[in-house]
Amino acid sequence: MIMDLTQVKAIVFDLEGTLLDRKKSREKFIEEQFERFHDYFVRIQLEDFKRKFIALDDDEDHDKPELYKVLIKDFHVDRLTWKDLFNDFEMHFYRYVFPYYDTQYTLEKLTENGYLTGVIANGKSKIKQFRLHALGIEDSINYLSTSETVGYRKPHPKIFEDMLSQLGTKPEETIYVGDDPLNDVAPARAMGMISIWFNEDNENDLTPLPEEVDFTIKTTEELLSILSINKKGR
Repeated sequence: MIMDLTQVKAIVFDLEGTLLDRKKSREKFIEEQFERFHDYFVRIQLEDFKRKFIALDDDEDHDKPELYKVLIKDFHVDRLTWKDLFNDFEMHFYRYVFPYYDTQYTLEKLTENGYLTGVIANGKSKIKQFRLHALGIEDSINYLSTSETVGYRKPHPKIFEDMLSQLGTKPEETIYVGDDPLNDVAPARAMGMISIWFNEDNENDLTPLPEEVDFTIKTTEELLSILSINKKGR
């Protein structure tokens, strides 16, 4: 079946892991946190600290206290509590924001070609707004919908409905792009949106069911080909 994409009016994105390079951002944060507490970590190698952090991390901010408790215990850190590290995380982490190489370019192209754009994110509005700004894409996004504003987290349909009503588009006129099969791809498809799975590195443990996903992409820029947007002049 060939999909009719001529009716598409809006493209909505997940933020972390889709527009924001989560791995690069996290890695930079870990390195600098390690530096900030270097005096307490004298017997620990950065690479070991980084490896353990990444192994324990599941990308949800509210699980960080547990992560730090394990790090303190496993590395036998004295004179420092998990709270010290967690407070540092709360204070600094949101500043570590790296886009993928084609994030800005793709969003500019979509806007130039008359598409509406949106971002749906679980978490606090102020932090997500800051991240859009830090990524340099604030001006290319028409609407940001967060779980804090809507009162529901993805994959709940309410947060997707909020976005559709803000953009004034029907589900079948809206593409949704995200990296999480459960929180992004499946619920968007269930709403009747065109769902695109952003699968950058094939490292996902979960893959969406074939009927849940319309397209799979490895880079954001591939959207332009799917929508037949001319990429000349780059």
